[in-house]
Amino acid sequence: MAGLRARRGPGRRLLVLSTLGFCLMLQVSAKRPPKTPPCPPSCSCTRDTAFCVDSKSVPKNLPSEVISLTLVNAAFSEIQDGAFSHLPLLQFLLLNSNKFTLIGDNAFIGLSHLQYLFIENNDIWALSKFTFRGLKSLTHLSLANNNLQTLPRDIFRPLDILSDL
Repeated sequence: MAGLRARRGPGRRLLVLSTLGFCLMLQVSAKRPPKTPPCPPSCSCTRDTAFCVDSKSVPKNLPSEVISLTLVNAAFSEIQDGAFSHLPLLQFLLLNSNKFTLIGDNAFIGLSHLQYLFIENNDIWALSKFTFRGLKSLTHLSLANNNLQTLPRDIFRPLDILSDL
C-alpha cells in the first residue's frame, strides 16, 4: 500500500500544483486594471468624464462614452461648427473661464442628449439665432459673465424644455 501511494504521490502533486498555478494565473489576469481610455495630454479622463485645461482645440481623441466634458482656460477663441459631434452621448458641457469670442452656428450639432450647457466667464459678444439648434434635451443653460450686449429674438426657440436660464 505504501508503495502504491508513493507512485501516485508525485503525479498527484504535479496535478495539484498545475491546477493551483492555473487558478493563480486566472486570478492575476482578472485583477488587471481596466484599460485606460484614450485621453489628450491636457485632459484628465475616466470612462465617461473629461476635464481639460489649456487645450489648444476641442480634444478629438476622448473616450466615445464621455457624457461630461469640462474645458477650462482653453487656448483658442472660436468654437467651430461640429466641435463636439464626436461626443454624441454628451450630457454635461462646461466651457468656463476661456477666451471664447465666437461660437459657430452649428457648434453643438449632434448633441441631442445634452442637458446642461454652461458657457461662463468668456469674451463672447454675439450669438447667432442658430447657436443652440438641435439641443432638444437642454434643460439648463448659463451664459453668465460674457460680453453679450443683445441676443437674437428667436435664439431660445429650439430649446423646448429649457427650464433654467
